[in-house]
Amino acid sequence: MRKSVFALLILSETLCFGQGAGAARKRIAVFDFDNAGVAAAPQMVFFTSTPPNVGKSATDLLITRLVQGGKAIVIERAAIDRVIAEQNFSNSDRADPVTAAKIGRLLGVDAIILGSITHYDYDDKVTGGGGNALGGLVRSSMTTKHDIKVRVQVDARLVSTDSAEVLGAVQGSGDVMKKGVKMDVRDTSRVMSGGGPGNNNPVMTEAMDKAIAELGGKIETALPRIPQHVQAVDGLVADVNETGRLVLNVGSRDGVKQGDRLQVYRVGKEIRDPATGKVLLRDDTLLGDAVVSVVNEGSSIAQYGGTQKPQVGDAVKTPAKQ
Repeated sequence: MRKSVFALLILSETLCFGQGAGAARKRIAVFDFDNAGVAAAPQMVFFTSTPPNVGKSATDLLITRLVQGGKAIVIERAAIDRVIAEQNFSNSDRADPVTAAKIGRLLGVDAIILGSITHYDYDDKVTGGGGNALGGLVRSSMTTKHDIKVRVQVDARLVSTDSAEVLGAVQGSGDVMKKGVKMDVRDTSRVMSGGGPGNNNPVMTEAMDKAIAELGGKIETALPRIPQHVQAVDGLVADVNETGRLVLNVGSRDGVKQGDRLQVYRVGKEIRDPATGKVLLRDDTLLGDAVVSVVNEGSSIAQYGGTQKPQVGDAVKTPAKQ
């Protein structure tokens, strides 16, 4: 019967991007992509810099792509981080479908997107440059020509928050080939193989943009096949009058929507396991149904239609699936 204070805080502070495009849109959360493909990419021998967190950058790009597409409601990443912190999960836990599904249920989303950078390949071949003649002298030029070949591949899985089942796997790739690119050898930021979004390497950025565009399109195509997560309502009657109007202590942040049909129960005796003290079942009595007419953030109003009179403290719940 108790509401989860934690869930209420998360839902009340969650920012949903791209609202207003229709109730049929699925609610999704995108977890930070794994960076393993970047870490495994060969580094040029004269650079020892740590590979950038391209996984996080890819996540940002995908969120932007999905929000702009308007076919999904994307949950703010701060809400995901809050759940992980409050539930004492580690960052590595988020890659596990079962853990991801649990986080997704707390967020009230239909699916979680888990992803990984599987290829982050940068091939730079020097094809020209060197000296030029001036007054009979050969002077060394700091400019060289390069043939650059880049491949970025991103894989993603769509995980059901109800069953932790992987509903689909999609892939996006970006291949870019540039010939005769002139570079100043002193401009190390343009030739470092660890370049990526935000790291001043336009070739890697172009390849990443292509990969995310393809990945986002495939995710949008898969969205209609994702089953909608129905958040179970579990609240109490806060007030009742003679006309059957009920004021409930649950609202939109608890998953209540206008037109919802809820069942009203008289709370009964708890039957416990004599050995462990665990509640085995509760002998509640079904009084009747109530249809929600007005929904506020933390409360709602419903019209009761049963024959037995409800009272303050009675339970209201989502009907059990048949």
